[in-house]
Amino acid sequence: MRKLVVLVAVLLCVLVLAGEVNIWSWRSQDAEVWKQVEEELRKMGKDIKINFTAFVPTEYDAKIAVALQTGTGPDIVYSRRLPGGRTQTMIENGLYLPIDEYIDFSNFSQTILNSVTFQGKKYGVPFAVQVVGIFYNKEYFNKFKLKEPETWDELVEIAKTLKKNGITPFFIPGKEAWTLTMQHAMCGVSVLGPEWIKKLIDGETDFLDPKFTDLNRRLNDLKVYYQDGFLANSTTDMDAAFAFGQAAMVFYGIWGYQNWKNLNPDIEVGYFMVPPLTKDQKPYAYVYMDGAITLTSNVKNLKDSIEVLKFCATPKFGTIFANITYNIPAVSGAELPKVPILEEVVDVYLKHASPYVYWVGSVFVTQKPSLYDDVLSPGMQEMYAGRITPEELSKKAQEAISQWYEPLKKRLGK
Repeated sequence: MRKLVVLVAVLLCVLVLAGEVNIWSWRSQDAEVWKQVEEELRKMGKDIKINFTAFVPTEYDAKIAVALQTGTGPDIVYSRRLPGGRTQTMIENGLYLPIDEYIDFSNFSQTILNSVTFQGKKYGVPFAVQVVGIFYNKEYFNKFKLKEPETWDELVEIAKTLKKNGITPFFIPGKEAWTLTMQHAMCGVSVLGPEWIKKLIDGETDFLDPKFTDLNRRLNDLKVYYQDGFLANSTTDMDAAFAFGQAAMVFYGIWGYQNWKNLNPDIEVGYFMVPPLTKDQKPYAYVYMDGAITLTSNVKNLKDSIEVLKFCATPKFGTIFANITYNIPAVSGAELPKVPILEEVVDVYLKHASPYVYWVGSVFVTQKPSLYDDVLSPGMQEMYAGRITPEELSKKAQEAISQWYEPLKKRLGK
């Protein structure tokens, strides 16, 4: 009798798990996406329960690494883009699985697919393309008759005007170091320019170039226009402050728009690329593939997980994703919402993306020490706190990357 009870319990457990897929992410704003995906799958005759869990972004990578290594992880995770040391390590340790045999990738460009490909195999379905830059409150720009700047000096003049009129020009979430690295990188593609970044990649220049130090100095000088105590503030603080008019501008990504409108439906948001130094220079936007929806080695429900991933590779998924998050879907053929700022950002993505970058999606984050995690993230906080100088930040970058990056090693005769 006892064996029968145990058998029934096991069978019931299997039945419960059979139609469930567990997904982990760092994007809490995607919860509604998965509710609609579940409904669409049901319409297709696939009764799959999707359990979506979002974690604090700064804790996410550590959580999934531990969970997958201990066998307690979910069927599917949001993974970071390639190239990138974190994702590459997960693949090499067998924690992320290739999905080429299951998924039709014909709705993705090769450029997008490069961000999920490792040694010829694809590890995940790309979900979004992100565009970063400066977002501003149109009410303040209209009130003080401000125009989108064409040069860095014009940007500084805008900040001066706002501060003089009692408005905080920039809200900076300095507690979260990654946002400071993003700020540096989005300024770099316009102020330094893609040609300079290409020279850096090729080993024709290095981080001690006065131009790189000049960018550090310009950012450090700009901090007088940030909110008081900005190194103690988070992105949650920033979202609320910007949405309710406590600051006029933020250095951020289009993914923030959804939160700002949810908090304050009346806010009117504008966008511009970080301006270059002179009007004869072209501004650029930092554009990157955000991440992928990835099958894990902990998958307990392979059949239904594959069905979910197949749907994620369709224009229908892209339409759902874009209309809820106001992000640009990675999949082609999706129908985007008629939102002016999203249409503008899509145009920037198509026409003004920098071809060379040094933050996410760059060669400088593929090994340790990483320019992202080990140099600019702590280094920007230290510089803003006054513990190191702009020159010292350049030296930290030089010393770290020259340990392993061959073109730089050759340049330095190492």
